[in-house]
Amino acid sequence: MKLNNKTFVVLASVLALTGCNNLFSKHVKCDDEAATSLVTKVLQDDLAQSLEHELKQLIKNGAIKDLDPAKLKLSAQNIQFSMVDSRTDFIDPNSPKTTCTIDLTATIPAELVKKSDEARAKVDAVSVEQHANNLGVNYENNKVYLTLEYVLQPTDKGDKVLALLKNTSNVQTFLSETLTYAFLKPQIEKNQIKSLEASKAAIQRNDANNAIYDANNEAIVAADAATEAEQAAQEATVAAEGDYESY
Repeated sequence: MKLNNKTFVVLASVLALTGCNNLFSKHVKCDDEAATSLVTKVLQDDLAQSLEHELKQLIKNGAIKDLDPAKLKLSAQNIQFSMVDSRTDFIDPNSPKTTCTIDLTATIPAELVKKSDEARAKVDAVSVEQHANNLGVNYENNKVYLTLEYVLQPTDKGDKVLALLKNTSNVQTFLSETLTYAFLKPQIEKNQIKSLEASKAAIQRNDANNAIYDANNEAIVAADAATEAEQAAQEATVAAEGDYESY
């Protein structure tokens, strides 16, 4: 199974900073609590958006007839984002933009990883770990690690701050597809059971048809044998009568 390729367009998100000390500052500090909370919200919103896109494709393709679509979107809540050690990379002297990095960890519940791997195995897809490797995502023990790059910029009025995330595309793809496979596991199993049952039914029908065909052939052979026997008897009778007349 190949899930739909997704392109993440991370739009700048906005957070009101009423009551924040940065209201009167040209630049927002990278470790500003309100700003880092906003970055977390952007991550969560992007994942939800990705799952929503995936869900629409699955529904369009009729791939989840036996599942509750809401469960896929709700599964995003299982991903825990945590960030530590923010750094200021660049303070633009010509604008209010501040470029930052921070150490991001995204934790996936072990049970979801297990379900995702089981679903992948059933459709001959690569494992969760291999998928991470293919995407260049740093993944180990159900955790994703990323040095996240982001830009903070207050509005001209200074009452809000915008956050733009730069390098989360592959991580979001990895998280989204891991959750999607875990979600699809029951459907994949049901589809395989239905396919197996259909195959068994087809085999049984084929066996029944073969039995009928064999019975018909046997009947034809028996009929031919009877006809040949009757002809032989008639020929024998004719021959006997000829011999009698000659006598």
